[in-house]
Amino acid sequence: MVPDLDTFIDLKRYPLMSMDSASGHANINHYNANLEDEGVCVLPGFLTASTISTMLHEVAPLLPNAIPRDVGRPIYGWMDNTGFPLSHPRGMIFSHKNSAVTLDKFGKTSSVRRLYFWECLTEFVRRCLGYDSLYYMGCPHLSLELKVMHPGDTLPWHFDTNDGVVSLLLQKADEGGEFEYAPYVRSEDDENYPEVVRVIDGRSTRVRSVETAPGSLILFKGRRCIHRVTPIGDSIKPRLILLLSYDRTPDMRFPEQTVQAVINPTRQLNAG
Repeated sequence: MVPDLDTFIDLKRYPLMSMDSASGHANINHYNANLEDEGVCVLPGFLTASTISTMLHEVAPLLPNAIPRDVGRPIYGWMDNTGFPLSHPRGMIFSHKNSAVTLDKFGKTSSVRRLYFWECLTEFVRRCLGYDSLYYMGCPHLSLELKVMHPGDTLPWHFDTNDGVVSLLLQKADEGGEFEYAPYVRSEDDENYPEVVRVIDGRSTRVRSVETAPGSLILFKGRRCIHRVTPIGDSIKPRLILLLSYDRTPDMRFPEQTVQAVINPTRQLNAG
């Protein structure tokens, strides 16, 4: 028997089914404020324990065939960084190493897929991010990804292309894999390169570590907050996190170059 979607979430803590109530408005306003003030909002225990267990059971047979990726990644992946020296933040390239299970690998009735396409969740995310409109992506591959990180894997310092990143942590590694960020380092008017360099060099006082546990929903202003996942250490368990992609326009697709970089990875530098 396929469980109802509303059993996936701890509805006593999170108002997905009562967003228009007074308490629902109050909670969402609180999440909005956290994002504006801190650049990140973590909702611990968003998924129920049984949902986490179900999802881990579903993804386990997919992990051996996760698509590996080992490339160089720029800090500003959406910009043309041609001509910048390696000493400049726009010219810096760092190792990006992990694996991915893409949307097309999840069964039609899988809990992971059903949750992503649940309109109630999309509406909740929209309100938390404060957008006028929000839709799940139309890409058959990258709309939803499970990022898999084994010992030695890392996600280096970078900014995201979009400013509303949504993820669900399913499993922590035994060692490493901590999410670190510096809030609002850049704006669309000021790149603030000196502070970016201080973050990279380990001299910035603005870097924070975000405490997350399995089942947490994480909302993040990734376009303006530089961030990374620290290298995975000696760990039996891989770090498993779902990345849920949304856009303010319906049926949006990722550029083909971006899709191919994930589903047909090479060791060439990732310029997008």
